[in-house]
Amino acid sequence: MNAGKNTYRQLEHAALNWDENSLPISSEFDDVYFSKASGLDETRYVFLQHNRLPERWESFDFSQGTPFVIAETGFGTGLNFLCAWQAFLQHAPADARLHFISVEKFPLTQEDLKKSLSIWPELKALADQLIEVYPLPIPGVHRRHFACASGSAGRIQLTLLQGDASELFSQLEAKVDAWFLDGFAPAKNPEMWTPELFQAIRRLSDHGTTVATFTAAGIVRNGLKAAGFDIKKTKGFGRKRHMVCGELILQDGQPVQAPPAPDAPIIEPLALATPWQDIPWFKPPNQLSTAANHQIDGETDLTKTVAQIATKAAKSCAIIGAGIAGSTTAQALARQGINVTLIEQNSQPGQAGSGNRQGVLYIKLGTEPSPHSRFYLAGFEFSRHYLQQNVSDELWQASGVLQLATSEKEHKRQQSFLERNQFPEQLLQGVSAEQASELSGTKLEHSGLYFPNAGWARPALLCQQFSQHDNIQLLTDTFVDKLEHNEQGWKLLDKQGEIITQADQVVIACAASAKHFEQTQWLPTKSIRGQTTYLQTNEQTPKLNTVVCHEGYIAPAIDDQLCLGASFNLRDEETELRDSDQQHNLDLLADAMPDYHQALQASDTDLETLNGKVGFRCASPDYAPLAGPAPVYDSFLERYERLRHDATRIPDAEPEYYPNLYLNIGHGSRGLASAPLCAEVLTGYIGNNPQPLERELLNALQPSRFIIRGMIRGRL
Repeated sequence: MNAGKNTYRQLEHAALNWDENSLPISSEFDDVYFSKASGLDETRYVFLQHNRLPERWESFDFSQGTPFVIAETGFGTGLNFLCAWQAFLQHAPADARLHFISVEKFPLTQEDLKKSLSIWPELKALADQLIEVYPLPIPGVHRRHFACASGSAGRIQLTLLQGDASELFSQLEAKVDAWFLDGFAPAKNPEMWTPELFQAIRRLSDHGTTVATFTAAGIVRNGLKAAGFDIKKTKGFGRKRHMVCGELILQDGQPVQAPPAPDAPIIEPLALATPWQDIPWFKPPNQLSTAANHQIDGETDLTKTVAQIATKAAKSCAIIGAGIAGSTTAQALARQGINVTLIEQNSQPGQAGSGNRQGVLYIKLGTEPSPHSRFYLAGFEFSRHYLQQNVSDELWQASGVLQLATSEKEHKRQQSFLERNQFPEQLLQGVSAEQASELSGTKLEHSGLYFPNAGWARPALLCQQFSQHDNIQLLTDTFVDKLEHNEQGWKLLDKQGEIITQADQVVIACAASAKHFEQTQWLPTKSIRGQTTYLQTNEQTPKLNTVVCHEGYIAPAIDDQLCLGASFNLRDEETELRDSDQQHNLDLLADAMPDYHQALQASDTDLETLNGKVGFRCASPDYAPLAGPAPVYDSFLERYERLRHDATRIPDAEPEYYPNLYLNIGHGSRGLASAPLCAEVLTGYIGNNPQPLERELLNALQPSRFIIRGMIRGRL
């Protein structure tokens, strides 16, 4: 599951011993997770007090919707996170948001986490929320949202990086306000305290970023000094003699430090990381330095830098399309305090590609962990927790999903997949035909993969729920014909040229219709017709316990109807239901599940009446979504023209994007697994939030990838 590896490998759980006071001790590092004297008091003293957090929260400018960001090395039991969360509720304004980032290479089991945190009764209400959504031991980035005591969802966010600290912080996109350098002591775990880690700390920090750590070891002091922090040694907690704290003070972008003592060793500064040097075309808008050279109403604007335009606080956003991509994006931005106008051309949200009665949340992973497979794995894990926390049982059921191996080729692929890779059983497991039959409640002839926490949802109703928020204005029966930009922002016009609305930011989330706009005519997406079939059930209709996927799929019945499908027709714009596609869906069912199909016939279930829905999937050439800033097509062709002739010669040019214009399309038939996480990605760009994915995976979603790929391959 790590970048550069050719197999998926779950992380090793931390091996714990428990002392006479039931305190956890790491067997691997022979070190305590928190102070035996008082772990809670130590956290408050070392990290909260020496980062000056309570007073900073009271004076921090939260008015622009910006969260206060804390980053930590060593999540461990989550005690520091819970302590910061508790203090934030006590000292920060009621509408302020806290974003906590942490890293852990050896995560505790859920049971060990629960036992460790049971020591602190005053944290129980917060700890229970953490335990409920604690990630499986899967490497990568895991994003979670938490409710506060008032019940407001999303005010506290956790981004937990599972794996090597240096590697993951080097792949992170965020701006950190305070660092908790925790983890095991350098003498016990020197591998964590690398120059690469301190380089990543410097890259993720800005003027005024503070740091505090329990240790005063030279490797930590010198690493922080080399990263540009002004460091001082102070009294440690309890019996500990010293600890270290400091601050990054910048002048003209360079660190300003007090002169060292005459006998102090010379500390060479770390070179700042340049993560975009080899792939400048993926550099995000808020990191661009060149003058904005975009056309605004026919005139070139050279008055502001792209970064200044991109980092301007977003107060309003218009989202075009209220399907699963648009509605989840609207909900995510609204929770950040951004005023959203959600525009839908149909009479209500979720009527087009997201309009099926039932959709399936599951993923099909490649044998090797490509960026696309890793993205969908992260998306699946985020979606299942997102649905669990945010919707009722009527809209989402974790019924489990079986992915049958209905051909010899698929059987061999699944066997190779299981032999080469290692996953937690709570995520997926290989099952025999007999086991699949027992799980599904019907006789099956094929083995498969079982996803116990996957299931089905009602996407149309989800879209309607996610379109509701005090910060969301929903406009239905409204078609956006044109986008125009000026210094005040974006104007969205109808076919008569009348202004529908104006906004600082725009997200195009209207699937294949995104190509309607002048700015995005170049998009390589395709529209794929799909017809689902609805069968009316009766008392004799055989029941299913799980979703079963084969060449098609069938889900457990809801409201006395079975949903199965779906046809796959490229270059087919027919919107009416047709008998041939209904028969196609029934034939797929009969081939994959003959006993169940026969039982349907024997139960007098009506297989003849034509009933279902036609929708159109929007798919990209590589079947991954397009989620990110909208590139200026002609500018990309000009700035990266050299790639047509020699892809090894990287042009020294920054990309050009339309200011504050973003895409969230191309989710195909897997929108339930991809759209909620892509909404988080968009909040990273628009709200200057920490990103929920490693840089490599963000790049795999960038819309501009198709322009660069086309040039390198000689297609553009």
